[in-house]
Amino acid sequence: MTDPYRLAGGPQHSLAHPQHGTAPAAGGGGALRTALWAVLVVSAVGNTVASAAGAAVAVHLACGAVTAACVVALVAHHLRGRR
Repeated sequence: MTDPYRLAGGPQHSLAHPQHGTAPAAGGGGALRTALWAVLVVSAVGNTVASAAGAAVAVHLACGAVTAACVVALVAHHLRGRR
């Protein structure tokens, strides 16, 4: 019986795509994921700066909404990629 959680192994652990026999396409949403992470970090830092500066509540809400949207998009992107 094979162990699906074993890191070392036979041909099932090759880089070949299991359905097509070729390597998966490069890119695969990597630019989107990078952009989402960048926006998430910028919005989180913006929220921190707004807190230190004593900015209005609207600034905190805007930064929080952008951060939450990025988290949701990253989770959705990850779950879509697993299929």
